[in-house]
Amino acid sequence: MLTQNSSTVLSFFAPRKWLLWIVLVIIFGIGLAIRFYDLTDPPLDFHSTRQLHSAVMARGMYYQTRTDIPDWQREIAIRQWKAEGVIEPPFMEWLTAQTYRLIGNDSLWVARVYSILFWMAGGVGMFLLARELAGGMDGAVIALVYFLILPYGAQASRSFQPDPLMTSLIIFSYWGLVNWYKRPTWTWTVIAGLLCGLAILSKSVAVFFSGAAMVGLVLFSRSIQASGEGKWFNGLRDLLRQVLGDLKIWVLGILTVLPYGIYHVYGMYIADFLQSQFSLRFFPQLWIDPVFYLRWNGMLSSVVGFEWFLVALLCTFLVRNRAHRAMLLASWLGYFAYGLTLSYTISTHDYYQLPLIPLVALGLGTGAELVLRMIKGPKWLLYAVVIGITLFAVTIKAWDVRVTLRRMDYHAEVAFWQKLGKKLGPGASVVGLTQDYGMRLAYWGWITPTNWLTAGDFNVRELAGQKFDIRQVFKEQTAGKDFFLVTMFSELDNQGELKKLLYDNYPILEQTDDYIIFDLRHPKS
Repeated sequence: MLTQNSSTVLSFFAPRKWLLWIVLVIIFGIGLAIRFYDLTDPPLDFHSTRQLHSAVMARGMYYQTRTDIPDWQREIAIRQWKAEGVIEPPFMEWLTAQTYRLIGNDSLWVARVYSILFWMAGGVGMFLLARELAGGMDGAVIALVYFLILPYGAQASRSFQPDPLMTSLIIFSYWGLVNWYKRPTWTWTVIAGLLCGLAILSKSVAVFFSGAAMVGLVLFSRSIQASGEGKWFNGLRDLLRQVLGDLKIWVLGILTVLPYGIYHVYGMYIADFLQSQFSLRFFPQLWIDPVFYLRWNGMLSSVVGFEWFLVALLCTFLVRNRAHRAMLLASWLGYFAYGLTLSYTISTHDYYQLPLIPLVALGLGTGAELVLRMIKGPKWLLYAVVIGITLFAVTIKAWDVRVTLRRMDYHAEVAFWQKLGKKLGPGASVVGLTQDYGMRLAYWGWITPTNWLTAGDFNVRELAGQKFDIRQVFKEQTAGKDFFLVTMFSELDNQGELKKLLYDNYPILEQTDDYIIFDLRHPKS
């Protein structure tokens, strides 16, 4: 087994701090460059429904203080904001709205900048954390490269949603816990607890990662401590007695759960805005469906790469510090519990895999550190080859991201929805089978449509036990409405009963290659 001294000698970057700084500047520079490319393109490149949800909220927060716009526009913006469901605290939306006020307009690239900066801050945390867990600078550099240059991560970290902030806070919560284990002072107890608590507050699913890491590290560290004192645990009861008798652990645990606990109580029982947000999330019947696991694997593979996932998981067992290893393995178990708890979304929404990226990066960094130290031969030749391969991989991946972003241009989409909104009239009474649950029409067309569900949405609700009479639903949703707008033709074809109801009973006011407007005011019969 390598000693600390031998590891220092064998490290490439440790004795060459000047080269390390140059490499870090290059990596962070490329990471920023690929994310800032095509900055002002509308946020339709990545899970546009989720991004437009935040965009509508931020605009409403901003417009409520504006006095230089028409009253109808302010009223619609505020009404749309208030109608949006709230799950996690709207930190990103509030921060974006405050920046809108500073710059005097609601340019959506503002939110993109914040997401990028949060992810890049997570890169700093990743390097500091990987240096501790992998046991050297070399593995930390590899972990950082994976975290910052992964193509999916590059796109996801530009999105207007809480996930980039959450992922960054998860990384720093790991870092805080590692430092608390190394120096269990009151200062690090508070820092680690607050970092874990903020990660969970930013988005509650972080509890499966930060919370699991905290529990794993605490249980393991106390068992090691007791073992070192010559004690033997007589089962789980003695272990819990050891844990619960430590005031610092109480403070660490309370700070971890308190921020979200307060928010949850307020949202569920006082302000009553969270109750409806916990439906359609838990589907244990999927656990016995093989297709669920295939879809989950597909989502996982598209984000981190299945091969890298397996390698990283195996390399986690190679983390030399047993407490660090326990913390990471607890987080891996948390990931699997997370997937089973949110079985539908984990298998249909790829961005739910984002918290996995740091775990894979840390595993790969650990494996790379050990492999580089074990390879025999001239060190200068070895590292020349490694650096060359790394730079080549970084360049290729960065270019892939640039090509993807360059290929997508959504400015025409904005013009289309603005034109369609003017045609229908701002604030028109519309039922819509449109992209992003009507969010594009709401944001750029200034019309808040009653959204007609897709066939997939109906299926999800039926999976949860809900039943539908399409004719009755149609009657309820179209009552008092002026138009039924269709921009998703294939979806209309998938819903034969809806299509028949529209074509048999209502005239077409206007039809193009992009949309159909049915006139609900003058039924044929």
